[in-house]
Amino acid sequence: MSLEYYADKFRNLNMNTKGNHKSPHKVCMLLAVTELIESGVIATNRIDLNEPLKEAFTRFFNQRRRDTDQNTPENPYFHLKSEGFWHIVYNSGIDPATVKRYSKTAVSHITIDDALFAYLQSRITNTDLKEALNHNLSDLAFLYQQWLVDIGQAPETIERYTRLIASDLSEWLQEQGLANVPVFDMKSYRAFHDLALRFKQSHVLQVNDPNLNLFSAVIDSYQQFLKDLTQVDLQQDVAQIDADKHLTTTEKQILRNARLGQGTYRRQLIDLWQGCAVTRYRNTQMLVASHIKPWRESNNDERLDKYNGLLLLANLDKAFDLGFISFDQHGKVMISKYLQSPATLGIREGMQCSLYREHQQYLSYHRGELFKGL
Repeated sequence: MSLEYYADKFRNLNMNTKGNHKSPHKVCMLLAVTELIESGVIATNRIDLNEPLKEAFTRFFNQRRRDTDQNTPENPYFHLKSEGFWHIVYNSGIDPATVKRYSKTAVSHITIDDALFAYLQSRITNTDLKEALNHNLSDLAFLYQQWLVDIGQAPETIERYTRLIASDLSEWLQEQGLANVPVFDMKSYRAFHDLALRFKQSHVLQVNDPNLNLFSAVIDSYQQFLKDLTQVDLQQDVAQIDADKHLTTTEKQILRNARLGQGTYRRQLIDLWQGCAVTRYRNTQMLVASHIKPWRESNNDERLDKYNGLLLLANLDKAFDLGFISFDQHGKVMISKYLQSPATLGIREGMQCSLYREHQQYLSYHRGELFKGL
């Protein structure tokens, strides 16, 4: 089957709908499988419902869920069979007609169409498939609002940005010929990135108009949201690893896993921190393994150094990654004055993590280069 055949399948998944909200479970399962295939964690056409898959699913799910959505990876793992490209391999002696939901005793593993597996292995073709999946998300406005909350924007900023995208900005972009659909209907990062470039190159920006300056800020914000949603930076970093001719196949795999927060690197951080480095929350499925000194600024030794890593709840990880919080030499949290509504994110003065001497050089870099300041 052709790439366009599978892109059309990915755009039109059979999904549960409540009101105007489509359940994100199938989208998140396919994104998780794509990530693990691309990184080599899934090396053959056999997909097991194991911890790496559950953890990847949870990361994507937490970005796209609503309060009523339940973190149940076993459901899409089973029910994707209705899409035609997803095939359940049952355990010996099991009659498929009697199986209505996933159970370990009934289901051995999943295979997908061989052609689709090959497309998901390629960064060139899987990018189109990942963007196709976003077309199933009917509520990007809600996801954008949730993203603004997650990065600590104030309620009034969230309301203003969402209202502008839904009305004034969308209308203005269409009037100027820069877009032909409302912004919240633009689900492709690449397409919106091109629009943002055209906007910034437009002659209208030469006019000192406060409304245009506000439009520019909103466009930058929505572009970053789509970038996070499609994990563009991660894809580029993995591509750089694969292109490095000085690395062996094994070294590339180790670095891929470290960049994805998986494999040995993640296990080392779990062993080191024994839960969230700040809150001590211990359910590792809810924790993000990430680097203190950013991946792109680190050499390969630093990328694999467990002391260049923090294990954090997602809200703390995002605030740290964006430079809204850091930690002083004693491990006490530093909260930037530019972080709006830190309490909404559960961030407060007095939070602390226990540091080793080896953490200091990396946190010094973070405070000096990334932290937005007190």
